[in-house]
Amino acid sequence: MTALIKWKNHHIEDVEVNQLLNALNERYGYDFTGYARASLKRRLLDLKPQFDVRYLSELIPIVLYDETAAQTVINSISVPTSEFFRDPCVWKYLRTTIFPQLASFPRINIWQAGCGHGQEVYSLAILLHETGLLKRSRIFSSDINPLFLDQARAGSWPIRNMRQWCENYSNAGGNGMFADYFNEFDNIIAINDEFKQSIAFIEHNLVVDDVFKEMQFVACRNVLLYFGNSLQDRVVNLLTRSLERGGYLLLGRGENIVDLTKNHPQLELLGGSLQLYRKLIGNHQNV
Repeated sequence: MTALIKWKNHHIEDVEVNQLLNALNERYGYDFTGYARASLKRRLLDLKPQFDVRYLSELIPIVLYDETAAQTVINSISVPTSEFFRDPCVWKYLRTTIFPQLASFPRINIWQAGCGHGQEVYSLAILLHETGLLKRSRIFSSDINPLFLDQARAGSWPIRNMRQWCENYSNAGGNGMFADYFNEFDNIIAINDEFKQSIAFIEHNLVVDDVFKEMQFVACRNVLLYFGNSLQDRVVNLLTRSLERGGYLLLGRGENIVDLTKNHPQLELLGGSLQLYRKLIGNHQNV
């Protein structure tokens, strides 16, 4: 009997999750229905004590009529994970192998999808600066969440993680003093203004919005982890169509997408486990 009750409770929760996601989609245009269900459900269930509700279904009228509460729910679903020069081996490979190839393009367009709190896109800007490419590069950093875009645009963070970030930068082959790229005040570090000027922050939904055209480099790291298989495939297709032939696509190291190059034959894998791909120059259909 207890097992039956647990099954029924889980079934009711699944129905409630579907109804809540439909409400967010219909009311605000955020479509989370393709997200990996286990992770999504866990994050939604964690919201119950925050809103002092017993059932997920009680959140539906709240998000329909309270935009601030709806934004809280959306933020909880799309929690970012970011740090400067995360996975230093990836950044070192970009520095030594990929960015010298980008130098052959007269103009370099870069799209960083899923800006989080901004550390990754500013890492890109620093690396472009150190390889002499920043002045002829345009960087577009996008996110579904306007709050995260505002935080990234501000370019300031608590100093408490500075030691780890300095270590990441050094292990990534950094050739300067990482701290020189920031101003420090009241236990906050703020990126130098010259790096802000090179980046455009844009609200963009990978689930429903269209491509950024003619990019030479696209980075979308640790975003696809939260998507189901069909949505992963849709987003990889979107990112690939955004690339110019010969351009590069960087995914997160933990995003082991089954049959990626088989389902997207216009991509070839580079860099082994680094999850770095190149769009083929030959006559492959651009789908």
